Amino acid sequence: MFLEYFKRYFGYTFWVMLEVTMIVGLPKLVIFPVTAYLLGKEQFGLVIFSLGIVMMVGNAPSGGLVTGVIRNIAKFDGPDGDRLVETSARLCRTAMLMIICIGMVALAIARYFWHTDPKIIWCLVPLLLFLYPWNLFDIQMARYRVERRFALRTAWYSLLGTLLFIAIPTAIWGGAVGMAWGYMLGCVIAQIILSWKQKILFKKLAYDVNMAALLKQIWLHMSLASVLAFSSRYIYRLILGISHSFSSVATLFAATNIIDLCMAPMAVLSLLLLGMLGGYTHLRDVGKRQRYTVLGAGIGTIVVGTLIVFFGGRFILSVMFPEFSDESAQVLRSLIMIIPCTAAVHLCRPFVVKFGPIKFVPVLNLIALLAHGLPAVLLIPRFGIRGAVISYNIGYGLNAASWLGALFWTFKVRL
Repeated sequence: MFLEYFKRYFGYTFWVMLEVTMIVGLPKLVIFPVTAYLLGKEQFGLVIFSLGIVMMVGNAPSGGLVTGVIRNIAKFDGPDGDRLVETSARLCRTAMLMIICIGMVALAIARYFWHTDPKIIWCLVPLLLFLYPWNLFDIQMARYRVERRFALRTAWYSLLGTLLFIAIPTAIWGGAVGMAWGYMLGCVIAQIILSWKQKILFKKLAYDVNMAALLKQIWLHMSLASVLAFSSRYIYRLILGISHSFSSVATLFAATNIIDLCMAPMAVLSLLLLGMLGGYTHLRDVGKRQRYTVLGAGIGTIVVGTLIVFFGGRFILSVMFPEFSDESAQVLRSLIMIIPCTAAVHLCRPFVVKFGPIKFVPVLNLIALLAHGLPAVLLIPRFGIRGAVISYNIGYGLNAASWLGALFWTFKVRL
């Protein structure tokens, strides 16, 4: 019994880990370090600055809809489940077109009224367009997560991660702007191939009014939550790039990139757990053994991640970002305490999203935005990277505390 349990969950974890490695690890381990070497510190910082602005929206439309699908798909079988996913894709398409149109108007205003550097504009244009296939790809993967078809998800994300390598030759050809266009092109090709394989490339997707209403009950809350969460994550790059330099953005990114890589296993566990909880309707149905397994994995990840950063961070940076590794290593040591804070949020999120009141999530992310944003606005313009480090520690500490409080409330009320 225990052996079967172990083999099943080890298999799930392996495939989700490989999935995250392909979609997160490849850019952070290969694409970004190579392009940083090719472009130089300043131009690479420009790309990261532009990507940070765009990712403040990130997968907000698809993230809210995927959550809606996960929370409700257990109520539908067969064709009804397919119709729910297609309805969510229709909603996502509409939302993305609106976001892109608003973004393009904002860029035009920034260029012609504020005289923004045209290189920044031409980096932002393709990255804004990148959000459309990125969000649709996420929606089209939702059902595979609920059905626990993790190997199939890994195959598709491997394709997407591989196609993002187009950014390297385009960076050689067109510098920072070329890299941005290559990044967008890789995602577009992956989404077209996925749509063709799922036989929906030229198909008019189904739209169910009742299902749309069901999704919208969750969508607004979760989309707002995603915007707040992504904004709090990327606001440092925005303020640092505006008040100081793109080189400072590159230095900060290199350090936080190592933190993200060390926390990737915890992100895997969080994604896996959310997908598996999609099959439950009540928290009491989740056994104690599953909960203790998650807790043990979380603690193990915190310990291992902290040790890797403390003892190996400088060496890893010297390999990945040799041009500015010494500066980033000093920043990295100061950020080590955000590892347990990030792990706590990853551990809490699946249970709160699935079983807690849906209004909890945007409230928690608003707290995160304020916890990150206020110190960042006050400290970064004056102290630069040192202010960003202080803001990071304050923001992640308060964020972890709020999510742990929400988890405690969820278990106390729902069990």
